[in-house]
Amino acid sequence: MKSSILFLIAFLHVSWCFSQTDGSVKGTVVDANKKPVSSANLMLHRAADSVFVKANLTSEEGQFEFENLKEGSYFITISHASFDAYSSGNFTISPENQTVALKEITLTSTSTTLQEVKVTNAPKPFVERKLDKLVVNVENSTLSAGNTVLEVLERAPGVMVNQETSINLKGKSGVIVMIDGKPSPLSGTELITFLKGIPASSIQTIEIITNPSARYDAAGNAGIINIKFKKDQRQGFNGSLTLTYGQGIYPKPSASTNLNYRVKKWNFFGSHSYSQPKNFTNFFINRKFFEPNGDLNSTFEQISYTKHFISSHNSRLGIDFFSSDKTVIGVLFNGNWNDQSRNGNTNATITNPNGFLDYTTQTSILLDENRFNGFANLNFKHTFNSRKELTADFDMGSFDATSIQDIENTNSNPDGSLISANKLATDQTGTINVKSIKADYFHSFSEKTKMEMGAKSSWVTSDNEVAFFDVINGQNQLDPERSNHFIYEENINALYTSFSKEFTKWDLQCGLRMEHTDTKGEQLATNESFSRNYVNLFPNVVVNRKFSETNSLSLSYAKRIDRPTYRQLNPFKVFVDSYTYVVGDPTLNSVITHLLELNHTFKGKYVTTLSYSKSKESITDIFVQDDVTRISYQIPANIQDFEQYNLGIYVPFNYKKILISTLSGSVYLNQYSSPLQGGNLEQDFTSWDVNLSNSFALGNGWTAELNGYYQSKMVWGLFYIKDLAQITTGVQKTSKDKNSTFKFSITDLFQTNHIAVVVDYQNQDFFTDRTWDSRVASLSYTYRFGKNTVARARQRNTGVEDEKRRAG
Repeated sequence: MKSSILFLIAFLHVSWCFSQTDGSVKGTVVDANKKPVSSANLMLHRAADSVFVKANLTSEEGQFEFENLKEGSYFITISHASFDAYSSGNFTISPENQTVALKEITLTSTSTTLQEVKVTNAPKPFVERKLDKLVVNVENSTLSAGNTVLEVLERAPGVMVNQETSINLKGKSGVIVMIDGKPSPLSGTELITFLKGIPASSIQTIEIITNPSARYDAAGNAGIINIKFKKDQRQGFNGSLTLTYGQGIYPKPSASTNLNYRVKKWNFFGSHSYSQPKNFTNFFINRKFFEPNGDLNSTFEQISYTKHFISSHNSRLGIDFFSSDKTVIGVLFNGNWNDQSRNGNTNATITNPNGFLDYTTQTSILLDENRFNGFANLNFKHTFNSRKELTADFDMGSFDATSIQDIENTNSNPDGSLISANKLATDQTGTINVKSIKADYFHSFSEKTKMEMGAKSSWVTSDNEVAFFDVINGQNQLDPERSNHFIYEENINALYTSFSKEFTKWDLQCGLRMEHTDTKGEQLATNESFSRNYVNLFPNVVVNRKFSETNSLSLSYAKRIDRPTYRQLNPFKVFVDSYTYVVGDPTLNSVITHLLELNHTFKGKYVTTLSYSKSKESITDIFVQDDVTRISYQIPANIQDFEQYNLGIYVPFNYKKILISTLSGSVYLNQYSSPLQGGNLEQDFTSWDVNLSNSFALGNGWTAELNGYYQSKMVWGLFYIKDLAQITTGVQKTSKDKNSTFKFSITDLFQTNHIAVVVDYQNQDFFTDRTWDSRVASLSYTYRFGKNTVARARQRNTGVEDEKRRAG
């Protein structure tokens, strides 16, 4: 850690050395009463030909400064909605006069006073394509009413959500899920549960970044999903309150509020949301068991019905202090409290090859979980001038979880007589502590030449303990063979640099990131341990060619890494029922992926993408089946090779001001090749998906939406995932003063969204189908209050990049 801190000190010193400036001009703008005028628009012009040079805004104290000015003569024009236009006299920058201080500038009020200025957002499509990412606009969508973040994420192009275990992007695992620029400290079922507990009304946008730059952590071969909470940018006190009630089979109420108070040098902000959704899951399994010679031994058919009850609180609190026009210090806290209970019942029949009933099983599972996820961030930002900026972050936090599970199982003969009965209890606790420190320096040599560099160190400790008990005559008896205690420690140190240059017809961006990883893990119950220490280099290159005003082509390459999540490394067993469980593997290796992408953009909005990726030792879940005990378990494994070819399109369409539509889709070929379980896995399958979103402006404050999504059959490792679809519609009414919004929506109108899986490999032949409470009618009301004048926003981006995503 000492070497990491010394490096950061040296890095800050080098950054400071870059901060030396050229000529500058500064001044103060006031009104007739000598009060500072903030947010006035300033434009710097060259005196010789009036060519525009730079733009700026006055601070809250009415002050401004233009820096990095070359020798020459200039003048300034100033505009503001409440004052007459102003133009200064000429002034000169020279070696003898590098710093010009203008006399106090007094603006004259306009004859017409605006009583109130309100900023309203123009309608945006549900899905919007940017240069480097795809943006899902959640905030103004009617579909945010009554839905959770997970349900909105399901509608994002290329995203597939397994309701219990994972999130895939374009048929690939290894997705980093970030919250406001920093990953959630969860993965797998923990991440799914967390996203279920956040109402979509708290979210502004969801960004899908498939080819991140060197500034991001190198983790995540499938890309990044960044979920951005709403942020208020206005002066004074303001905020919003949203109340939502959703009804499927079970009710799903939620409420959220956002508050912001900005005055002079201080900005206080916060939000809180609460949700209490009730859900269910229907899970059907049909699997076959075989004799050693391959003959059918028996057929196992199971139907499970589980009720889920979640109570979730999510809080964000923060303070920004603007110590000067150039320096900001901020503190941010994010907390999530989540209680969950599950009550499941499973009935299974086991039949012999002739179809006659062999025996039946009945299983009941009760699960109570309590989770807390809290992270604090201290951030610093200093702008030396319009071309140089330094930011630093220190993060620390923890994820704590406790769960108690009771499993009762009975086996009965066809006539109903009892064969056997048993009861199992588990008590599991887990804590993940994360610390991170990072610094980033940005230098713009000119409008077309820019450089970034940065450093980061992170430390993670994951401590998990599970105790298994056989319940005999009402007494818990510890089972030491299955109980375990696993401790995992990880330290990652990173350096990166990135350079971009714009030419007349060519644009170039290239970056290099170096990451040093040091890990060790220990199973205390078995005295097993492992350690790894390695260094990786991750280059990133983007070349863009502008052929004309309407056509451009870009080619990009990136190397990325996908480290196992802490849940995947954890060797503990999590029981789904008495015949099925999920377990981790602490011997998993990291996955290196090479990505190559070609993009064509037409008229700045129609985008066609062709990409290729190749991964070594790709991590996917596999099933292992015991034909004698009829027990199956799911475990992550390093499948040797994975390749994907992907062709994607993005087509927006607007009809006057009535309709905004976006069509996005992709066709991709997934190829897996690996020796597995005594055989050779060869999976080669082409899939496609399409997402169509439509927003209608009906007039008088009324808007409507109709969105549809279809995913064809696809392959993921051992699994063939059958096709799924979803159609959702909604209507919205906004009041004349823009302060009140009513929304009504229905999700999964035809109940076509479900996960069905087929496996046919070696001794495994099974089919599963999972459905849930997906069709929900929701009514939502949002009220906005406070001042409507807009100040400049500050983007808060913390330092915990990859570690939090992998927790769980």
